[in-house]
Amino acid sequence: MESTVLSPHEFAVLLLVNDGAEPDELDRADVEALIERQLVTLEHRGPDRCYARVTLQGYVFLKAS
Repeated sequence: MESTVLSPHEFAVLLLVNDGAEPDELDRADVEALIERQLVTLEHRGPDRCYARVTLQGYVFLKAS
């Protein structure tokens, strides 16, 4: 895995996603940055619901931190 440097806010959001926080509770810019780095994905549950989920790469990053 290439070296990934997250801002303190992005790292906090990654931890919150890992703990099951709802996407609407999280800073959208930080979530988008984590999606771009493939650490988080958004999964849709019905037409009006989606939730953020840590990817395998995100879990590896958290474990290494």
